[in-house]
Amino acid sequence: MRPPLSPDELTAALDDFSSLRVLVLGDLFLDEYLEGEMFEISREGPIPVVRLDSRIGTAGAAGNLACSLKNLGAAVSLVSLIGEDPAGDDLLRQLAEKNIDSGGVIRLPSKPTLTYTKIRARVESAPSREILRMDVLPDEPIDSGLEDRVLAAIEERARELDGIIVLDQVGHLVTRRILDKLPALAAGHGIFLQGSSRERLEGFHEFDLVIPNDQEALGAVGKASGELSPGELAGQLRRQGSHGEVLLTLGPDGMAALGRDREDAVLLPTEAREILDVTGAGDAVSSTVLLGRLSGWDLHSAAWAASHSAAIVIARTGTHHVTREELRESLAPA
Repeated sequence: MRPPLSPDELTAALDDFSSLRVLVLGDLFLDEYLEGEMFEISREGPIPVVRLDSRIGTAGAAGNLACSLKNLGAAVSLVSLIGEDPAGDDLLRQLAEKNIDSGGVIRLPSKPTLTYTKIRARVESAPSREILRMDVLPDEPIDSGLEDRVLAAIEERARELDGIIVLDQVGHLVTRRILDKLPALAAGHGIFLQGSSRERLEGFHEFDLVIPNDQEALGAVGKASGELSPGELAGQLRRQGSHGEVLLTLGPDGMAALGRDREDAVLLPTEAREILDVTGAGDAVSSTVLLGRLSGWDLHSAAWAASHSAAIVIARTGTHHVTREELRESLAPA
């Protein structure tokens, strides 16, 4: 179903993204990719031995979302936590190279930087595959003292913001107290508030927009797969959380967009034609929708454009951040 705004109207408005100021609040990870060739089985046990060829680190979770927003043209600041360690140094260097404001990133000398390390190996005449992942994860949510510092960092930047986007990756930084205070803080400054959470979406209330996948939404409303249609699920989630809008992502089935002025969700088919790697597709959707809504697009139109962003990302291997030029070309009428 075509959106209310035409492709020409959407592409003409993409340049408006450069005037927008957005804050990302969420768990910040260093994503490490170790790549090599398996050349033998260990003599000490049935373990593949891999000759390391490359080691690449990229900003993950809230960092990837910040990079996605920046690549689309917005001015981006980040509020999060990292350790005083080499991984934290690497993240700050990457954010600086992207011109992302990291002044709200708090360094903790007693805690390690959160990390996803993915080890990939290949054999002759076959592509590489992930054979092991090692995570550095938090052991508990942050304490009240850190909550105060996080809220102060947001409040300090609030007067300059158009939007705040919350990404709750591992139930660490985004505590119940912070979730309870964010809607009033955002409303007091006229800031659009958008969010998503892997496992704690039921704790989000009074957001302008939430973007879960179907499984995250089902968990939030306490239903099993198949009990509700996508439209019913979006409606129940909106009522339960008193949210303004809900956008459900449905994988190969596309999206269900429940705008503020609608009682029924609009179902949008996927724009994907080739799937090589789904890494980053969710962040591409979230960033495109947020900047579209801040530019005055209705949710249906923003979701349709976001489906094009996701299609661009999943047609490539590895992390890719969509540019306005790529999105403009994808949205252009055939």
